[in-house]
Amino acid sequence: MSIPAATPVPREAREFGNYQLIAKLATGGMAEIFLARQSGVDGPAGLVVIKRILPHLADDEHFVAMFRDEAALASKLEHEHVGRVHALGQVQGTWFIVMEYLHGIALSRLLSKLSKQRQRVDVRVAAALVIQACEGLHHAHEARGPDGSLLNVVHRDVSPPNIFLTADGVVKLLDFGIAKARGASSKTRTGTVKGKNAYMSPEQILGKPLDRRSDVFALGAVLYELLTVKRLFHRESDFLTFKAITEEPIPDVRERRPDLPLALRAVVTRSLARDVGARFDTAQEMADAIRAAVATLGGPASSEEIARLVAAEFAEELTAKQQLFEQAAAAAIDADSSVVPNLAASSGQHLAVAPTVVDRPPRQHTNDL
Repeated sequence: MSIPAATPVPREAREFGNYQLIAKLATGGMAEIFLARQSGVDGPAGLVVIKRILPHLADDEHFVAMFRDEAALASKLEHEHVGRVHALGQVQGTWFIVMEYLHGIALSRLLSKLSKQRQRVDVRVAAALVIQACEGLHHAHEARGPDGSLLNVVHRDVSPPNIFLTADGVVKLLDFGIAKARGASSKTRTGTVKGKNAYMSPEQILGKPLDRRSDVFALGAVLYELLTVKRLFHRESDFLTFKAITEEPIPDVRERRPDLPLALRAVVTRSLARDVGARFDTAQEMADAIRAAVATLGGPASSEEIARLVAAEFAEELTAKQQLFEQAAAAAIDADSSVVPNLAASSGQHLAVAPTVVDRPPRQHTNDL
């Protein structure tokens, strides 16, 4: 998990089971995210990210089931390009997930910055980013149950905020919070459409059955955006966005990027086909097609090239985050300290969310995954 702008956790609220909460990183519709350190584990190995279900949802069986499904699914996915989940636990009736700490930025941050600067992403870099995302996604799609049969995983929320670039230039696919797999205990409520609107497939919007090719469509939208630094389907309202995805002509990517190899245009076009059967059958097939399409350009960019781009655009922020990482890993922020480095100044953002106060040592139950 990444570190965005952070709000320090007050001293009286830091103890959480076997973990010490250091800073609140974000609050979403389902959970709040913390940078934490595992008690008794020194150095970098002890630094983790905790995703804790929001208090008002703790008694909602539907959301708790979704939360546990996310942990159960993510724990089965061990791949270089998928964010790692370490454990699922419960403290005083509140469920939480323990995830690996990742140092870097979300793809959405990079795209937003480049768009404001009117800069383009190098074609080889764009290709490399989507290839790595494809490979992580393919691993998820191929996940199998104890009996060896496919779980038929569909991520349903492949989008730039859920594609993470580490400072080392490695792509990680994150957030399986709304993914569906065979055997999951939670059910999608009638009339609910899940995912970030501008990256949904037509069949997802129309409430039709989904398979892995729905995620391929989302990857196609991400690839288009990387190549043009323009969101393909985003409109002023949900209705207009859905209409663009399901009805409007999809523009030729070469109209905005004439220098693209024809083979890469073909990849974009095929991945965005409204006819599910016309798309790539698997994310790996899409990755292979992208790799072949940029072969004449020298192949996809290396992780070192991606790392240089991330460093060039976010050097100050990454340095500030690394300092927090080092202090936390070295236990410089101890249980008696009331001071935690604030990252808000480095990003110009601040999350003013009051953390939950724990009045007594919490009871904890943890399942290692």
